[in-house]
Amino acid sequence: MLFFCAIMTAKIRILPSGREFQAGPHETLLEGALRAGIAIPYSCNSGACGECKARLLSGHLAPGCLPDYQFSAAEKAANYFLTCHACTLEDLEIEVHEAGSAEDMPLQQIETRVARLEHPHPDVMVVHLRTPRSQSLRFLAGQHATLEIPGLPPRNKSIASCPCNAMNLQFHIRRAPGDPFAEYCFTALKPNQAVMLTGPSGRFTFDDEANEEVIFLAYDTGFAPIKSLIEHAISLEYPHPMHLYWVASRAGDHYLENLCRSWLDALDNFSFTPLLDEGEGSSPFSDTEIGQLLGAQRIVAEHPDLSHCRVYMTGPEHAVPETRALLLEHGLPAAQLHIDSFHRF
Repeated sequence: MLFFCAIMTAKIRILPSGREFQAGPHETLLEGALRAGIAIPYSCNSGACGECKARLLSGHLAPGCLPDYQFSAAEKAANYFLTCHACTLEDLEIEVHEAGSAEDMPLQQIETRVARLEHPHPDVMVVHLRTPRSQSLRFLAGQHATLEIPGLPPRNKSIASCPCNAMNLQFHIRRAPGDPFAEYCFTALKPNQAVMLTGPSGRFTFDDEANEEVIFLAYDTGFAPIKSLIEHAISLEYPHPMHLYWVASRAGDHYLENLCRSWLDALDNFSFTPLLDEGEGSSPFSDTEIGQLLGAQRIVAEHPDLSHCRVYMTGPEHAVPETRALLLEHGLPAAQLHIDSFHRF
């Protein structure tokens, strides 16, 4: 006779937002929420600071060790607990504040360690940084952070990973003449080396409550924050169609094309269009401007009415007037055009 043991998950409903997520029997409520893309405030992740506290409205928590944080008598009477310590085997309803905007994210400074270095392209390196378990980074998808290595000028880089795994951070570094930080990453950076991180910053973030079709336009390594947004949307099980247009300046520069095609295979509501910017010789526009405009032209050819869409694109804001004008001309509301335009050096 065969016996099958099902892995039970509990459904957690959050008030006042009404959002829900699943928590496994061996993960904390904080871990389950972050995995589902829900930004519950936290700091130490070890039961000392009290920032992740929530109020139990219905259901029961599994017995566990007591955290170091000391609740007041009033908080105990009101059923407050720490989501970083709490587990459950049954459905719950809890009350907790959710971080809904970039302004809700505190500036943090964390000494990270290089966990892994990948070379998906001769001129692109993917740097994986790991935070201490007691101090993972709170951030929203699409935000960026400042990286510092002793002896080098700091570098401002987009976080390319999903907030659902905040201990493991990913950054995409393009090798470029005149960039000592990038040159050091390609020639001298080693696993387990310390990298100081300060962040997050930026308002290029995903609207979790949006109901529109979403279009992403990336150029070269501007794919990094777009990747973070897409992975966050996947963790949310975003129900509306999503379209990625990734313009590369040279053949073979879609350095994570296999990842994009895996999304295409796994998701019913996702499309991926790789584009190649072949340049225009004596054009007065920069490579970035030409690439962005090429992507926008393809977008409006396939989506002539953008009135019910939301567009996220990367590139210096001063370099996108033609692209912006083309998208708005096809009905895109100005408030639904989001441009990642921060200074990366």
